[in-house]
Amino acid sequence: MQFSKFVQFALALAVAGTASVAGAQTTVVSANVTTPETWCDNETEMFLLNPIFVSSKLTIEPGCIIRGNPRGSAFDAQNPTVGAPGALIISQDGFLDAQGTATNPIIMTTGAQDTNGDNIADDFDANTFADQWNGVGAVPALLDDTPATNPIAPLDAAGNQNAGLWGGLVILGRAPTNLGENLVVGYGSDTVEGLAVPGYPAGGARYGGYQPHDSSGILRYVSVRNAGDEIGAGNELNGITLGGVGDGTIFEFVEVWANQDDGMEWFGGTVNGRNLVNAMIGDDSLDIDQGFSGNIQNAIVLQTFFNENGGTNFGASSGDNIGEWDGDDCAGCNVQIDDVTFGQPTVPQSWPNAHPAIYNMTALGADDEDGNNPATSPATGSRGIRPRDGWTGVVANSIINNTAGTACAVESDAGSHEADVVRIVASTFADSGAANANCLTAAANGDAAVTAGEYDGGSANFTAVTGEILVEDNYFFDPQGVSGKMAGSKVGSPADPRPANPGDANVSGGVRPRGAGLDASATYRGAFPASQPLWTAGWTVLSTGGVFVE
Repeated sequence: MQFSKFVQFALALAVAGTASVAGAQTTVVSANVTTPETWCDNETEMFLLNPIFVSSKLTIEPGCIIRGNPRGSAFDAQNPTVGAPGALIISQDGFLDAQGTATNPIIMTTGAQDTNGDNIADDFDANTFADQWNGVGAVPALLDDTPATNPIAPLDAAGNQNAGLWGGLVILGRAPTNLGENLVVGYGSDTVEGLAVPGYPAGGARYGGYQPHDSSGILRYVSVRNAGDEIGAGNELNGITLGGVGDGTIFEFVEVWANQDDGMEWFGGTVNGRNLVNAMIGDDSLDIDQGFSGNIQNAIVLQTFFNENGGTNFGASSGDNIGEWDGDDCAGCNVQIDDVTFGQPTVPQSWPNAHPAIYNMTALGADDEDGNNPATSPATGSRGIRPRDGWTGVVANSIINNTAGTACAVESDAGSHEADVVRIVASTFADSGAANANCLTAAANGDAAVTAGEYDGGSANFTAVTGEILVEDNYFFDPQGVSGKMAGSKVGSPADPRPANPGDANVSGGVRPRGAGLDASATYRGAFPASQPLWTAGWTVLSTGGVFVE
């Protein structure tokens, strides 16, 4: 392995006060991965001092903990790499083989220090940025010192956010986007948001292309936590950024926890995703842009229900939309075509347009209808799904519960692409703000698919359900945790997102999923069938932090 430095530290060093995790072995990484490497074959943790670009095959062993340095100073356009946080960027030439297990997940988290043990990230120079480690000597005491068993809470002991404490994970592929570079329709590429170019290698930051079946690797049982700091100017990274990622990539059992900006964001591409978790996200949980046309099934979203104690937003906006879904959000740079003429359209269209299928989603908003919100400063205004900007696609067999804002808002410019529509099918909006008319099965640019027989077997949408339809939908906990950690912070009994009564029409009567990568037998509503074990058990913060039942 080609690394800048190898650091081993053990109990004797911990007694001397210079190490944080007794018996652990840490490898410090500061150089890009340009030849095949395996992480955590001889150690248990990797520490990313700075953004690491991968242009070869990177294998990450189960149980590996990857830490990213926090940003050390404000972004400087003249010196864009100075002070940059640790981040992992899988470039178009790279391949990530990250296969954890339910009992031994791969965890990516912050390397922020807590040398005085006050459960607050160290900032000894008082520059408002958590202190960076220089990689010399023994690893200092760390804020998130037990991520596998007791992850850190979203707020620290002072009531300030534990988000944006490193960069995050970026995966870049060669699948189509609707960017219009060089007048190549549907195959444009771009520099991914959040990476400063010049500053970082332009080739390492590009995404998009001609290959819908491109593979960027395998991700299973991966948890990305407390990330979202900026690498570019005023442009925070998502927990996981998927730029032009192809459907040859396996992306399943993946979690984003407590991110500064969006949880997962798709910029075009065709990759399918299954068993996805987004919780305590600062902005949008599931964000779709630039012609993404993959399929998503079994997604759980828990919206942020708190601000910082002083009232400042947690992350970008203390949680915004469960899903912000854009078809064409790249004004001025998309090639415009339509289905009649080429080059000089009568009706401007981008191609490919975002046309994903989203099945079996459970999303719980921040509404504290049960009076259990324990936040010193509760968040308000959480919203549900928001298709817009020409987005077309299918949302089916899903449950959106307890959003204080509008549960479903199909904007007027959605569903207008290629004479297509937004299909909201066999889904339930419970104890939430209003769902607009276009979220019904027969409306302006909505769809009459169920009654027309296109989705046989499905019942209608339910847009005004009241009462408890899940076993326990109260997921609230003390945002500051107990001594800064999640274990023991749950308010009331753990949440159980399975249906309370499987025969209730509000949680049944789904349609048969159809499309690449989908389980066609999942005709129930929501991400969790009744009487079945939760697929979140063992590997997520929701599980190890005690938010969900086991």
